[in-house]
Formats: sequence, structure tokens, C-alpha cells
Amino acid sequence: MLEREFEYYKAHQKELTEKHSGKFIVIISEAVVGIYDSEIDAFEETKKKHKIGTFLIQQCMPVDNLTQTFHSRVVFPARKTA
Repeated sequence: MLEREFEYYKAHQKELTEKHSGKFIVIISEAVVGIYDSEIDAFEETKKKHKIGTFLIQQCMPVDNLTQTFHSRVVFPARKTA
């Protein structure tokens, strides 16, 4: 899941970083669909138009060895204690 988007970012990292260094980009399939100043802005705006789990948010940074890390936005309700 999202491997295609991450591979696209890795293949275009240099040009994307030159254009959007420090910004957060949103990738769907093999296309950049948004550019934002913060990760939360990228998430909040993109989820209005696209289903969660169908897009990758990636900060444009010049890094030699990229690794893929996924963060969940799931919140569980607090447990009641007896």
C-alpha cells in the first residue's frame, strides 16, 4: 500500500526537493496533487477530496537513503476504569 507513491517520490526526489524543499507534498499514484507548508495542512486538505489511505504525504528533503515509515492517525477512545 502506497509503494507506488513512495517509489514515485524516490525516482523524482531530486527535482521535487529542488522545487519544494521543506514542503509537504501529497502524491497519488504517480502525481503530485498538493503542496503544503505543514503535514497537518496536507492531511486536512487532502482528506476532503480523497479517501484516507489512498495518498502519501512526503516532506521534500534531500536525503540519500530513504526509508518508508507510516504513521497512523487512528485515535482510540479512553478506557473507563472501575
